[in-house]
Amino acid sequence: MCKYCYEHTGKIWYLQKDSYDIQARKFLKVLPGRFREWVYNFLDSKLDKFVDSSTEDINQLQDKREPYTGLKRLLYNYFAKNVLGGQVTTSINDAYKVIEMGDDFFLHYCSCKKGAGAGEDFRCIFINHNAVRQRKLGTHDRGRFIDKDEAKEIVKEHRKDGHFHTVMWGMRPKVDCICNCDHYCAGLYVPEIRWGLLPSLKLTRIKDRDRCDPDCTICLETCYPKAIVKKQKEKVLKVDESKCIGCHLCVENCPRGVFESIPRKVYYDAAVGKKVEISK
Repeated sequence: MCKYCYEHTGKIWYLQKDSYDIQARKFLKVLPGRFREWVYNFLDSKLDKFVDSSTEDINQLQDKREPYTGLKRLLYNYFAKNVLGGQVTTSINDAYKVIEMGDDFFLHYCSCKKGAGAGEDFRCIFINHNAVRQRKLGTHDRGRFIDKDEAKEIVKEHRKDGHFHTVMWGMRPKVDCICNCDHYCAGLYVPEIRWGLLPSLKLTRIKDRDRCDPDCTICLETCYPKAIVKKQKEKVLKVDESKCIGCHLCVENCPRGVFESIPRKVYYDAAVGKKVEISK
């Protein structure tokens, strides 16, 4: 039985203790410990500029951009699953758990928002080894160090503002940071990159359509991937499962309890790097 996959442990990768320690488990296991850590830090240091330039490329055009094709698409597909990627949390409670499992925190600007030309908004929280790296590099111009209580408060305030939370990994599956995301999230604009933005392990569906107020538009306003189908002055029609990222915002904010979250039948398990299909 696998010791790390969600199917056998019941724990998603970002709630497993080893995901917060770059010396643990299978991470670059062919290399000796100290050299392994040096390789990680070297690669991770190169990711900062790469992420900034990539999000700029995506966000400048957003939904008007041309989809990646050919070799570039293949490279980004591999990159998003093995080098740097992220998964949406099922709720704010998972976001709190991620913060609780961390020890060191660095508040960094959002590369996605900066790439869109909207300025530096400090709302991405680097965790443990990624925060330690910022201290070693002396990158105070990129943000500031915070404690656990402030990290939780930042997550709480962003949730109030209608943001969802994405746990990022560096060199899968090591927790790098937790982002407080909105419509600037670059992952929303690359649907051709399969699992480019991993949806949570939950999926939203309509629980009771009869409760829906035809004049209400809260669900449409909170759904960033535009997965909810609802015509003006009519009750909600459906949730497009192919677009839903399982952020739980519509479930939380609907005043009439129209929606509910259910387990996703097909998901990508970052802990083992495999697509999993739950049999009925």
